[in-house]
Amino acid sequence: MVMNRLCRILFCFLCLTLAVGCGKSRPKDMPKTYPFKVKVVDGSRPIEEVHVVLIYDQSPAISGTTDKSGVAELYTTLQGYTVKGAPSGSFRVTCRKDPNVEHWKTAQERAEMNPGEASEYFEQWQAKVDAAPREVPKIWSDFDQTPLTLTITDRGGEVVFDVDGAAND
Repeated sequence: MVMNRLCRILFCFLCLTLAVGCGKSRPKDMPKTYPFKVKVVDGSRPIEEVHVVLIYDQSPAISGTTDKSGVAELYTTLQGYTVKGAPSGSFRVTCRKDPNVEHWKTAQERAEMNPGEASEYFEQWQAKVDAAPREVPKIWSDFDQTPLTLTITDRGGEVVFDVDGAAND
């Protein structure tokens, strides 16, 4: 009985040791990051579910998604390893939130479409998305035309992007 309990404890310890050892290690070229938040609002109203991406000329991906208070904590990912924060530097920023347009066909009906029907359906659905009212200006989601920029220092921080009622201009 005591031997059986000892074996269980040793087995659990071995499994825990293996699990900890199997995690991804920090890539050597992962930049140092600093806590940073992006807040997206329309006047005083926070905008939820905005996907924020910092355009970075090097390899890490830097992004976050706004919560109910309109705040996105930024995370940096490199080679499948993610850390909280973003590296210091100046960045162009995209903020994307597509309008929620309901599908008029079920998922099953869409899955059963031939390629031509699926293409036509998607084009019609995308046209409705493009015509729907937006909470975030469409230009903010364009990597080449976004007017948004920010600078991150070794102090971290927060920036606020205010739509100011111009989402559908």
